[in-house]
Amino acid sequence: MCVKPKTRDVDLVQHILCGQQKAFQILVERYESYVFSIILQVVKQREETEEVVQDVFIKVYHQLGRFEQRSQFSTWLYTIAYRTALDHVRKNRISVHSLDEEKNVFQLADDEKYMPSHQVDQIDLANRINTMLNKLKPQDALLIRLYYLRERSITEISDITGMTPSNVKTKLFRLRRHLRIFLSDCFQKEIEDLI
Repeated sequence: MCVKPKTRDVDLVQHILCGQQKAFQILVERYESYVFSIILQVVKQREETEEVVQDVFIKVYHQLGRFEQRSQFSTWLYTIAYRTALDHVRKNRISVHSLDEEKNVFQLADDEKYMPSHQVDQIDLANRINTMLNKLKPQDALLIRLYYLRERSITEISDITGMTPSNVKTKLFRLRRHLRIFLSDCFQKEIEDLI
């Protein structure tokens, strides 16, 4: 039987359990970039993150038989990724540094001046948000990314992080306020510079 890239996650899991390796490759390709970003938020070092990503997918492969489909596959996977990253940090006591030290978190094209202004504005906003997220605690930044960027439900975020749903809601409320203040301060400085 041929496995297609658009196959649902639960069907891919069944194909993998039946011995079809191509199905696992599709799952890895589908989720590796987001698993990487979750782990990078916790580990903060790219080389370490790459190793942890490999560990996560090895764990996932060996634990697929335990996936009970009570939640989405992605929630189950992100839970493993998040907890593996936390375990790695605890075990290795990695010194945390800001991603602001990384030179190319967002890479702009050399011909930025030729980009339409709305694209430049979107990139600028993305850079500001990324700067703010990098100043937060890793778990707080992860909450924002999961809820707003990955559009995960409160219940899914609770499953991934191990926090209670009410705690997730409270933290998101406080983080939204923090984000609003940060962005309004950034834009206020720009407005004052224009006047």
